[in-house]
Amino acid sequence: MSNALGSFLKKRLLRKDQNLVSTDDPYEVMKRLLSRHSVTGILDAGASNGRISLRLLRLFPKATAYAFEPNPFYRETLTHKAEADPRLRPQFLALSDREGSVPLHIAQSPGISSFFTPSQSLKRLYPEDSTIRETVHVEAVTVDDWASRAGVKSIELMKFDIQGAELMALQGAEKMLATVTLAIYTELLFNTLYEGDALYSQIDLFLRKAGFVLFDFFKPRYDGQGRLLWANALFLHSARMAM
Repeated sequence: MSNALGSFLKKRLLRKDQNLVSTDDPYEVMKRLLSRHSVTGILDAGASNGRISLRLLRLFPKATAYAFEPNPFYRETLTHKAEADPRLRPQFLALSDREGSVPLHIAQSPGISSFFTPSQSLKRLYPEDSTIRETVHVEAVTVDDWASRAGVKSIELMKFDIQGAELMALQGAEKMLATVTLAIYTELLFNTLYEGDALYSQIDLFLRKAGFVLFDFFKPRYDGQGRLLWANALFLHSARMAM
């Protein structure tokens, strides 16, 4: 959506200068906000088929995108895309707050797969898609330990979509968050969808302690009763981004 059209909708239809939930394209917002900064490293956690990684690389052409995806379903597609664009670096690993082997519950719909099992709420919403087909063990790493071993010095932009495990991954990235990261774009759950998942309040508190502030919400999703389930959110480092 163009800035002019978005402004018109907010002022005329929504009758306010700013809406709580942005109608803007979040990726264009990130491009605009980071335009004066050097973005050399992108972390895409829950990369699935690599579509978002490649979109971010188009917006930040000097960057390398490290696409973390433990689900074997996406391995072949990610490998082919990386062969076509060497800036895309697949990492067939899970991200967590500790390293080791972890169970990944693979759902009928691959995008619902998670460390955690579906809650009754998620089963009611998506009874077929949330059905667990199999559970496999995958290797989990922390961002900080992986970056140290791989020689990755800087990740300015992080994106998370890992079905309730976002807080665990962030807790494993404390060193990176404390030094160079500028922006975090993450899925947030407002009501439990997985057994043991982390909700918005927990992630917001963790990131605020690390110096990040909430910039905006994008793409909210509701159930049939109008209950807010999840949304995407953009957090910016207050000092580094002069917020």
